[in-house]
Amino acid sequence: MTRKPLKMISEDSRPVLIFLMLLVAIFVVFSFLHREFLSTRNISNLLKHASVSSMFALGALFVVVVGHFDLSFHLVCSLSGMTTSFLIANNVPVLPSIAAGLAAGAVFGFCNGIAIGKMRLPDMVTTIATGAIAWGFAWIYSDGSYIWKNATTSGILLLNDALIFGIPLPVILMLAMYFLANVVLHWSRFGRCFYSTGENRVAAIFSGVRVRAYIIAAFMICAVLASVGAIMGNASQGSGSVRVGMVYLLPAYATIFLGSAIFKKPTVYGTFLAALFISTMLNGFTLMAVPYYYSDFMIGLVLIVALALSSSMVVRTRFGTRRAGGGESRKEVAQ
Repeated sequence: MTRKPLKMISEDSRPVLIFLMLLVAIFVVFSFLHREFLSTRNISNLLKHASVSSMFALGALFVVVVGHFDLSFHLVCSLSGMTTSFLIANNVPVLPSIAAGLAAGAVFGFCNGIAIGKMRLPDMVTTIATGAIAWGFAWIYSDGSYIWKNATTSGILLLNDALIFGIPLPVILMLAMYFLANVVLHWSRFGRCFYSTGENRVAAIFSGVRVRAYIIAAFMICAVLASVGAIMGNASQGSGSVRVGMVYLLPAYATIFLGSAIFKKPTVYGTFLAALFISTMLNGFTLMAVPYYYSDFMIGLVLIVALALSSSMVVRTRFGTRRAGGGESRKEVAQ
């Protein structure tokens, strides 16, 4: 009796195959719906947008891995972006301006980490509060107005427009960040400590993991990577905007949980593939002039489906494990 095709594919390869099938399907659908979808210009724009949005998702991934949520990064990054644009407008060289913007984000990430990891404050309420504070500071620079001055002469636009071997610089930065994050989270002792902190904090403490330090590090990484995304977003617009990060909170978590649903846990590669999928979907909606609220509806739907799939897999895994072990009571399985 011959095996079914899906049975012949290894367990590790199936999630990647599922994502590739989803990407191919959505490419085929949008290529039929709009003739410009597969054009070189549109593919370049798609990848640039994915580069920005995936930075937010990658940063939030570290916080999810340690078992928390950050609802401030889309506001903190606005402060980072406005800090960079303000300094550039006042004739500060572009590299120190970017460094100052990233430092502003890191400070708020550190404060989040201290409040949640050391003081044990609730993550959602705390990050909402710190995000509001950061966003308030972001408005001080220009009363919320766009900052245009020196944008075209400082060199900041190269962050979006530069090509290296024909590849847009934002795409190269995205690949570099994801490669580094993959090495840290999946191939190093530090990555195992991040996962241990989120999966079983008590066991991690008894194993010698400095849980508080990893929580602080996760929130700082989240804030810094979101700040990178905001600065890249401002570079693509040619101006500093206080609202640069506002649209990335929902897509970031939808990306993470979609990747987690397919790969059965939050991973760098799952987040990367999910970011490509969601960016492709949004790009197709934009080409077809679909109103933005329909895009939000679709992303919200993706998030709900991903959460439902993740929850069902957790239930099946626990139930299957306890059945395989044998000897457990029904009460234990229900718990």
